[in-house]
Amino acid sequence: MPTRDYSGRVRRIGLAHALVAVIGLGIATAIVTVSYVKDRAAHVAVAKAWDIQGAPCPSLTAAQWAAQHQRAEKVFDYDGIAIGRHAGNASCSDVHTQGGTGFGVRKVCQFTSPAVLTVTSKAGAFYFVPGIGQLASLIIEGDTPRCVMASHYTLTSPD
Repeated sequence: MPTRDYSGRVRRIGLAHALVAVIGLGIATAIVTVSYVKDRAAHVAVAKAWDIQGAPCPSLTAAQWAAQHQRAEKVFDYDGIAIGRHAGNASCSDVHTQGGTGFGVRKVCQFTSPAVLTVTSKAGAFYFVPGIGQLASLIIEGDTPRCVMASHYTLTSPD
């Protein structure tokens, strides 16, 4: 029985598929690059506006928190993280890392006068006591918060 030679046909189909894949990959890369460059300036501006520097807030252990009998009655959920405060107002934003140019995101919340702050996340429970009338901000990376005694947020600030 005679055999047929399909090698030429297979090579042409294989080459066509490879060419389509390379062109498709190039188009996808171009779309992602244009999107990244377009959004980069906005991410950098947000990162600058939400770059909060200050001294660390006083913190308490769970036992110290329980002994103080302080409460954070105003609790809200921010992407699965429970954030509580006793008083004041809050404004939060997702901020890209590395000054807005990174691919990672940290959560930043600014407070006008929280008195106390609590954070409950997958990493555990955290307690901070900035004090009455003090500005404070939470910077949360990887479910672990740090608190600083500073904030750019006021009741007249645009959100």
